Amino acid sequence: MENINVEENNIIEKVNVIKVLAHPIRYSIALALFQNGTLNVGAIQEVLSLPQSTVSQHISKLREARVVSASREGTKIFYDLSNPIARALITNL
Repeated sequence: MENINVEENNIIEKVNVIKVLAHPIRYSIALALFQNGTLNVGAIQEVLSLPQSTVSQHISKLREARVVSASREGTKIFYDLSNPIARALITNL
């Protein structure tokens, strides 16, 4: 039997992504990005029928956890599901 170090960086990184995606709104945002590609907050609002403030709050948490990345085009910020662990989770669920 192989030993597993529960404090290994790889395990901690995966658990942190799972934790942030455990919230239904954050999971839905990640799913919207996975299905539609790069989106701005307005487009995410439309897809999920949520207020801008709610989407922005949860996008912030996804950015902190490095699940999504952001790029600016003029005055708009576009988000992309850039974390391979998050992509794998969504693909397999």
